[in-house]
Amino acid sequence: MTRPVIGIDARYGMHSPRRGIGEYIYQLLRHLADIPRPYDLYLYADERADNETIKQFRSAFPIEILKAPNFFWWEQLAMPYAARSMSLIHGTANIGPLRTRQPLVLTVHDVIEWHRGKDFGGQIPLRHHLSRLYRMNALNYLVRKSSLIFTVSHHAAQDIAATLNVPIDNIMVTPLAPKYQSDNIMWPKKPFVLVLGAMDPRKNLALVMKTAAMLVRRGVHFKVVGIESHHLSRVMQETVVPDNVELCSMINDVALADLYAEASCFVYPSLYEGFGLPILEAMSLGCPVITGTNSSLPEIGGDAAFYVDSLDPSHWADAIWQVITHPEQQKNLAERGQQRAGRFDWNKTASLTDEGYRRVLGL
Repeated sequence: MTRPVIGIDARYGMHSPRRGIGEYIYQLLRHLADIPRPYDLYLYADERADNETIKQFRSAFPIEILKAPNFFWWEQLAMPYAARSMSLIHGTANIGPLRTRQPLVLTVHDVIEWHRGKDFGGQIPLRHHLSRLYRMNALNYLVRKSSLIFTVSHHAAQDIAATLNVPIDNIMVTPLAPKYQSDNIMWPKKPFVLVLGAMDPRKNLALVMKTAAMLVRRGVHFKVVGIESHHLSRVMQETVVPDNVELCSMINDVALADLYAEASCFVYPSLYEGFGLPILEAMSLGCPVITGTNSSLPEIGGDAAFYVDSLDPSHWADAIWQVITHPEQQKNLAERGQQRAGRFDWNKTASLTDEGYRRVLGL
């Protein structure tokens, strides 16, 4: 009997460096490779794929690089044609082929775009509006076409069900996990506050800048990392950057791990997350976490984070000062955070995904 073959949209997992969705795909595939399976996996990537990452995965899976002039062409023409003989297709990044003969499983990480302009700022570059319109309409259709929907948190599952009007029974939660592991906590911490920056208003960089300005006279230094290099000049032009803020572009995983381990605390004021992976990554390396109370953040942080239920920068400044000037509280948060992060495991993510594949394939 011929083994079923699942075609996977692996694009973002093959890129380097990776953020959110890319890290999910990368780690999922790494750990699926170790699971005995009654089916095979076939990966599809695009021309932006990193050569070293491709080389790493080619030892476990066949990979095909598909050429396309744009993402729409890749998603709706190149991949569906290439995958026409697959038994099942997995759309891993909130999108999949609109027309296929095979069953489809879809990972929906969040429904952020339905909240944009209501729960947080809605300003995005003009060139992204057509992309947003395409993806929202496509997702509305695809969640009804999909045999199974994977998502990353219970909050995201409830939000998807309510926002897109799909049965909660057709949604399977496969939580993410940190990519770092450590049994040690660096102590004492270095005197800086770590922030992951991005231009998306949802990430709340404006609040970080206002908060930092309130702590200039107290000598609190902020390192904001992860802003795409081509956006750094825009940040400098459009934002008042206090003297105590150091802006850095994207950095590799090793450098980021060092910053997580060293920082006095990690501040994550995002206005909406489907999961909030940076919270766990900071916790896994013993970095105290300060975050908000919206969306999935309390589900992921549990009782191991310091929560700020406010958008007032003075409340965030007070929280930061409280944590970094009270070593016992700082240490307690670091220890509880590391324990919390240890409950999340990519092996579990892969195992649940494998269970979903088997269910849809009838294995």
